[in-house]
Amino acid sequence: MSDQFHTPEELSGDLSLDELLRDAKAQLGDDEPVEPAEPADAGGAASAQPVSHSPADDFTPDFGDAFDDYGEYNDAQEPLPMGDYEDDYDGDYPEDDAGADDYEEGADAPPPQKPKRRTTKRVVPLFVKILLYVVIVGLIAVGFGYGAWECAQDVLAFGRSDDTSQVTVRKGETLDEIADMLKDEGFIKYPWLFKFYCKFTHSGDEIEAGTYTLSYNYDYHALIKGMVATGPNRTEVRVTIPEGLTAAQIFSLLEQKNVCTVDELEECAANTEFDYWFLEGIPYGEPNRLEGFLFPDTYDFYEHDDPERALNKLLVNFNRKFSDEAQAQLEELNARLSERLHANGYDDAFVSEHLLSVSDLVCIASMIEKETAGATESANISSVIFNRLCRPGDYPYLNIDAALVYALGGSVEGGLTDADKQVDSPYNTYTHAGLPAGPISNPGLSSIAAALNPAETDYYFYALDNSTGYHHFSRTYEEHNQFLGEQNNG
Repeated sequence: MSDQFHTPEELSGDLSLDELLRDAKAQLGDDEPVEPAEPADAGGAASAQPVSHSPADDFTPDFGDAFDDYGEYNDAQEPLPMGDYEDDYDGDYPEDDAGADDYEEGADAPPPQKPKRRTTKRVVPLFVKILLYVVIVGLIAVGFGYGAWECAQDVLAFGRSDDTSQVTVRKGETLDEIADMLKDEGFIKYPWLFKFYCKFTHSGDEIEAGTYTLSYNYDYHALIKGMVATGPNRTEVRVTIPEGLTAAQIFSLLEQKNVCTVDELEECAANTEFDYWFLEGIPYGEPNRLEGFLFPDTYDFYEHDDPERALNKLLVNFNRKFSDEAQAQLEELNARLSERLHANGYDDAFVSEHLLSVSDLVCIASMIEKETAGATESANISSVIFNRLCRPGDYPYLNIDAALVYALGGSVEGGLTDADKQVDSPYNTYTHAGLPAGPISNPGLSSIAAALNPAETDYYFYALDNSTGYHHFSRTYEEHNQFLGEQNNG
């Protein structure tokens, strides 16, 4: 090899890349040196020297892919000096996408794509997933179990005391109102659950109005069965109805005992159809329609009872007490009345119209009940009424003060006046002939018995004896006035 190889410093002078390649070929030749180009003279003109070519000039060295990064060499381009670079450009640089658009227009190759951003996948450890699953499932199970236990406690009344308390279900109350009432009283905890139970078991309609004694340890089933009208837990109240009370007074008494209200009882009495033989022919519409048949006795009612059920108790008792024997006695009494009317000159038509019905008999008994001062004189008062009925021409008016008091509303202060005796009412026996429009009280058995069995007397008048507290009976109007004069002078 020749010693004409140059150092990099020498080669990096003013030589071009072409000259460097030619120099390298010369140095790799068969001892054929390549003459370097002479520099230009001082005048700036370079002398052209012929350069001899050898076969080595056609040699092309193989540098592999050492120069691939430089791209294809263009001889027309001048190398730029690699000095200090300063960017003196003041304009805006084009966007990256502009070059891409130019590339797409001039080449068939697809445009370069932006590199995808690398993402780091976060991996949750398996044991953490299992732990979270166990915790979530555990919380759900605990919550569901607690809710189920709370519901079971309420439905089955676990842990409740055996104390009792009274509750009242009003007529017309809804299931929502009943459930809220039971919660307020401490019998249940969840009204919504009680309503669901009632609807699911179809037992809500079994609950009836009334007052009931319930225990706090009753489950839902026992609570519902305990609020049934015929159930053993319904609160009962015992009421004694004295003899001689009017229907209005009985209704007021039952309201005081929390059985029913007066309005409920009046409405029921006026318009309810009770299937009893003794009520046939009595018109509907008046609150006193059942007057005389509400038998006085001692009864056990439910608090806040059904008015029809309460009144029916009294009617059933009257039906039982006015037995077949009493009906037979009524027939005997009508036979006596018929005989006496015929004896006094009245024909069959008149007699037939004036025979006594059971309602007429009760009306007479109700007047006896209000007029008598004691059971010992009941039969004599009955005889006065009966005697006058047998002689309607001579004694058309019964002149019973108790009937007039009933017409005046049930009470009179200071005694009856002449003006009171002129009041226009079908119950005024001073101005209306015969019996009043209906019973004026609810008589007991003794007064009914006296009406069925009047004493055999010839009395037509009676007045209260202030000295004895009983009545004085007279045969004639003169005797009666004489007695009244004595009472006034005394």
